[in-house]
Amino acid sequence: MSPSQRIVYISKASFAGADRAATVEPEIGRILMQSRRNNPARGLVGALYYGDGHFFQVLEGEAGSIDVLLDTLRKDPRHHDLTVLSRRPIEQASFTGWSMKYVAAADEVRRLLASFGHRHFDPYRFDSNQIAAMVGLLQHRPSTAESPAGDATPSAGDVPFDGGRDGARLARRAFGVAVAALLFSLLAMVLAWRR
Repeated sequence: MSPSQRIVYISKASFAGADRAATVEPEIGRILMQSRRNNPARGLVGALYYGDGHFFQVLEGEAGSIDVLLDTLRKDPRHHDLTVLSRRPIEQASFTGWSMKYVAAADEVRRLLASFGHRHFDPYRFDSNQIAAMVGLLQHRPSTAESPAGDATPSAGDVPFDGGRDGARLARRAFGVAVAALLFSLLAMVLAWRR
C-alpha cells in the first residue's frame, strides 16, 4: 500500500459558463457525478471549487491512485493548463466524509479573495499562503449540497467514503446521487431558460 498524499491542482475550464441562474454549472454537475461515482472505488476523497472559469481541487488518497487519476485528468478536454500546486504526504485525510465535496462560488471565497487583493478567482496567481487558505476554506466550509441548517455531516449530495470497504455499494450509491444531482441541475437550467 502506497502512502497517503494530498495534492492541490488547478486548471482552466475549456467550456463557456452557463447562465448564473443555474444552481450548479451543468458541466460541473457532470464532473461531480463522475467523481462521486469513481472516487470511492479508487480510494480517493477530496473537494472541488469552480469559479471564474478556474478549477481548484484537493485530492487525497494513495499516491498510486492519485497518479493514475492525474494522467486521466491531463487528457480530459473539459479543462486545460492543469498545474499541481502542492503534493505532500499526509497521515490522515481531511475529506474522509466526501467522495467529492463541492463548494460553490460562496461569499466566503469572495471575502478570501478580497483579503488577497484579488477581484476574480485566479488560482494561478496564488502564493503558498493563499493556497493553504483556500484548502482550509474547503476543509471547513459546508458543501453546497448540505442542508440549509449547515449540518456538517455529508448529505445525499456527497457520498461518505468508508476507506474502501464495500466499494461497490458506495459506487452504486454515488452513481444514484450523482444522477439525481444532474437531473436537479438540468431542471434548474430549464427553469432559468424559461424566464
